Amino acid sequence: MSAQHERLVQYIQQLENLGYRSFQIDEIIRESVGVAKIDNLTKAQVHTLEEALQDYVSFAFKCKGKKC
Repeated sequence: MSAQHERLVQYIQQLENLGYRSFQIDEIIRESVGVAKIDNLTKAQVHTLEEALQDYVSFAFKCKGKKC
């Protein structure tokens, strides 16, 4: 597993731990890169997805304990 793929998996695990369901995470991935699977993404897709997942994790941390 590449370092980039490992980072994506870590972001996905963080989202799961923050309460996101797998179908929601799949939709985030699909909206970001056009497919629901993170295998065989181009470098550009990995970069785009990594930014999107970072944004969702950041938002979830901000909302934790508050109503957003």
